Amino acid sequence: MAHEMIGTQIVTERLVALLESGTEKVLLIDSRPFVEYNTSHILEAININCSKLMKRRLQQDKVLITELIQHSAKHKVDIDCNQKVVVYDQSSQDVASLSSDCFLTVLLGKLEKSFNSVHLLAGGFAEFSRCFPGLCEGKSTLVPTCISQPCLPVANIGPTRILPNLYLGCQRDVLNKVGASKRLSLYLLGAAGEAAWNIL
Repeated sequence: MAHEMIGTQIVTERLVALLESGTEKVLLIDSRPFVEYNTSHILEAININCSKLMKRRLQQDKVLITELIQHSAKHKVDIDCNQKVVVYDQSSQDVASLSSDCFLTVLLGKLEKSFNSVHLLAGGFAEFSRCFPGLCEGKSTLVPTCISQPCLPVANIGPTRILPNLYLGCQRDVLNKVGASKRLSLYLLGAAGEAAWNIL
């Protein structure tokens, strides 16, 4: 029954044409978990987290979809019931492939009640990012190859010695040190010291 209510699909190329033309307002909604969204997402997409709590609140009408969109957006969003809404997950191909009780089905159903034109992106983020990586953004593009590098002096090459046999640096520095004849008994990874590596 839920499948009769929810919107149609839109292919990647059509979405890109809409975004580039700028003639129609498009509201992009990423329904993946926040960690995946934070790693990479389509430019200007709003993440609506797929938690069990949020799903239940939507089903029980304890939260309005428009309020949820405003709350989830990084900036104020002008919501117009006539604008196109495109929702995506990681890789769903079409609405028929979704189970009737999954978060995406619930989300699409609620969006359909507030917007005139609701679409599921065919192939999801996996297909979009494969075809148009330049239209995606996220933390993965900003993370340096050496996490601790910004904290180390520019002239310093390799790990910084803190105590005998105790060094601060990054994974690349460990690999370089292992290749050398020096032996590290303890190595701290990252500027925040989030992980410790024992090298024998």
